[in-house]
Amino acid sequence: MDMKKIIIGLIVLFTFMGISVGVETWVKETESALYIEGLTSTIHIHIKNNKDHVVYFKISNRYFLNPKGGGGGNNSSRVINWRIDWTDPPATKMVKSIYPELGGDYGWAINPGETKTICFKLSAVGPGGDIPAYIERVDSQENQYWPLISEPGIMADWFEPSEIEMLNTDLDLQFWQGKFSFTLINIDSQKVAGIMRAPIVPMNSKLTYSNPKVTFIDKDLVFDANIAAWNVVMESGASRYFTYTYEWPYYKAGSSHTGTAPSYTVPTSAANGTPSVPTKETGAAYGLFIVGAIITAAGLVYAKLIR
Repeated sequence: MDMKKIIIGLIVLFTFMGISVGVETWVKETESALYIEGLTSTIHIHIKNNKDHVVYFKISNRYFLNPKGGGGGNNSSRVINWRIDWTDPPATKMVKSIYPELGGDYGWAINPGETKTICFKLSAVGPGGDIPAYIERVDSQENQYWPLISEPGIMADWFEPSEIEMLNTDLDLQFWQGKFSFTLINIDSQKVAGIMRAPIVPMNSKLTYSNPKVTFIDKDLVFDANIAAWNVVMESGASRYFTYTYEWPYYKAGSSHTGTAPSYTVPTSAANGTPSVPTKETGAAYGLFIVGAIITAAGLVYAKLIR
């Protein structure tokens, strides 16, 4: 048999094996018995201007839920709008707005070579502010399995803290810390049980605190993400408060997850009631990168052996 054909056949075989290994089937759900209320985030960053002139950046206050890295689109049921509760130092209204209907964009100037320390608090508002604890996995499919199917629980949503560096390479995000809080409510008439994952998770970050303490950290749902996950059992009408903190980058994060909460002091300069601001769609599908890497590697093998 022609050696070239054998090698090409093996490349194709291993490519498809690489794509299929570890793949799970996720059945699409349509509703949730759990409801998220009072979702907030307090963000603390250190960011440097590497340019020889002043550079501006601003807060984004519209967030598209992108489980499995994409698919948020313009579906308003999967959008969270954020209100800026306070900022330290005080933010300034910018000359341009991404979503002027949300009150305009607010941000800061960074002088040449300056590293700026900023803290601010956001509260989810509008249709996405109080949301069913239901984040659909994009690659899930209609149920065609019977009689037993898996119950994966509530999905998570994620983003890259360093996305600002993709938008402006003159800026260097040196440290990012985010504290998230929400109340989970069982709106069903019966007791329910399942896995609740953190609704928003930063990539390449370390979970440094959670209350209640996480049942486990899901490292398999998304590449390069340590997703806080809780096993919850809730009676009808019951509510439970959750809070968790992540630090980025991973190597600068604190020690392994403990039960000691980080301290957050609301600054005296905090501007309450500042209008909210906008954002872009976040997340990137990593599956295509894996497939691309496999195909690229296969091409290199082909080129090396055939030529």
